[in-house]
This record gives sequence, structure tokens and C-alpha cells, in this order.
Amino acid sequence: MKLIEDFVERFHDFTLPSAEKCFIIEEGDEIYIKNWILNGKINGKAQDLFQWIEKKYLNNKYKSEKEDFKIDEIQRRFYMKHWRVIILLCEYQKKYRYYVKAINSIKEKSFLHMKTNEFLELFEKNE
Repeated sequence: MKLIEDFVERFHDFTLPSAEKCFIIEEGDEIYIKNWILNGKINGKAQDLFQWIEKKYLNNKYKSEKEDFKIDEIQRRFYMKHWRVIILLCEYQKKYRYYVKAINSIKEKSFLHMKTNEFLELFEKNE
């Protein structure tokens, strides 16, 4: 798995897509996550996928040397040290864009010298 090429640029422009769209499936990933791939993309929430990988592959108490190699491969392949940060950044930006639109919409309906009561009436239901 790899991140989209313009991840950092999109982060700085506040245009990150959902976490599922930030990860690109690479050849060989299907060996480990074939049930999570549909049409070459993650099928489901990225957070659920990474938690499943941790439970299935990394939380095994009885590991052999062969599995140690497999664990190293999984950690390298799937951003296991950084997936939480990546998802957090994507979710934050998604919410940020939503709230910026809401705030700008309210600003368009108000004016600088409104009284508090007039301003708060913007939030009341129109009956």
C-alpha cells in the first residue's frame, strides 16, 4: 500500500480526500487483505482495515521466526506505525471543510454591526 502521490500538497491545501482514497493498493497487498479489496480499492473504512490487520497479524502471542518476517513485511507494507495519524489528518480536514462552509454561510447572512439577538435569530427555525 502507498499514499497518493500528492498527499503532502493536498494536506497543505486542505483538500485531502477520505482516508480510504488516500491509500493506493499495490501488487502483493491482496495476499494479506484480499477480503478488504474491491476493484483495486479499499472496501470499507480504512480504520477498520488497519485494526483488523493489527488483530490478525500483529497481536499473535505465539510467533515463530517465519511469522517475524511476515510481521516486518506487514509493518513496512501497510504504514502500521503511521496509519492513525494519516486517518486523523484526513478526518480533520473533512470536518474542517464542512465547518468552514457552515461558518462562511453564516457570515454571508450576517453583518458586522448586528446586535446579538439579531445574530442568534439566524439559527432559529423559520416557521
